Amino acid sequence: MKILIIGTGVIGSVYGWQLFESGNDITHFVRKGKKEIIEKQGISIRCLDKRRGQEDHKEVVYKPKIVEDINKDENYELIIVPVKANQLNSILPTISKINDKSDILILQNLWIDNIKEIESYLIDSKVFFGQPHIMGGGKDEEAIYCTIFGVKNAPTMLGQKDGKITDRLLNVAEVMDEAGLNPKISKNILTWLYTHYAESVGLLAGVMKAGSGEIYVKKDDFIKLSILIVREGYKVCRAVGIPVWKAFPQVFYYLPTCLLLKTLKKMFSSKETQLMIKGHISHSPDEMKEMFYKILSKGQELNISMPNYTNVKKYIDEFSV
Repeated sequence: MKILIIGTGVIGSVYGWQLFESGNDITHFVRKGKKEIIEKQGISIRCLDKRRGQEDHKEVVYKPKIVEDINKDENYELIIVPVKANQLNSILPTISKINDKSDILILQNLWIDNIKEIESYLIDSKVFFGQPHIMGGGKDEEAIYCTIFGVKNAPTMLGQKDGKITDRLLNVAEVMDEAGLNPKISKNILTWLYTHYAESVGLLAGVMKAGSGEIYVKKDDFIKLSILIVREGYKVCRAVGIPVWKAFPQVFYYLPTCLLLKTLKKMFSSKETQLMIKGHISHSPDEMKEMFYKILSKGQELNISMPNYTNVKKYIDEFSV
């Protein structure tokens, strides 16, 4: 498949690398001034690939095709948009002008207002939604560092807003499967995205209060706080008509706290999950804070009691890497 990926951030670079390795024609669109240095140096990626049973990072240098202008005549079959949700407004006008032969996959954490923004620029019939649940990571001065998980419940989520499973959606899923990116098609993709958004906020709010992922897993109170914040976020989801009970595995947050605590502590203590947490809070603290306040603001607008959100707010405000 001929694919254009917007940017060379963590998600875009890792997906581009994996899709390129499986035989796809990959191009990355970057801001003016970045093309020459990327073409010269490539993109260094340190990856802990649990699909292959790795216990340590392996470093690769990914050298994709780079463009600073999008040629409408290139006829890309798929455009992947993995930019942070708070950066969508800077790229959507450009994407909306590309020819209508390209399908578009928005691959990121998304909330209700993000979907409305996307819909104001792009035609529903051309857009897929997805979430790179199979991976996580961050970026430092030397390289992108990431984990690619190797378990079935860490997929690349895919779906259409209308819930239909079309040939074009199946084609994208096949390409992801060939790249080992564990695609999973959901007929309720927006429900999955919104509940995952609330789950991510709960997890990272607990980590931000703790100060780091390492401290977070050493004290049960931090994980209990995350569970309570996730449940408050789900209250907001339900209040706006999102059927939380249809989202798997997010619905597990309604299990008894003692049972859930044991499971989450084991999961968050693993090397690969710690790496993912480190990446999120160090690379995207601005995005995480914005996500927190979007749910809190919606809850306040609906007069929903959110005491745990309120109590943790100062730690979110004060958090710095």
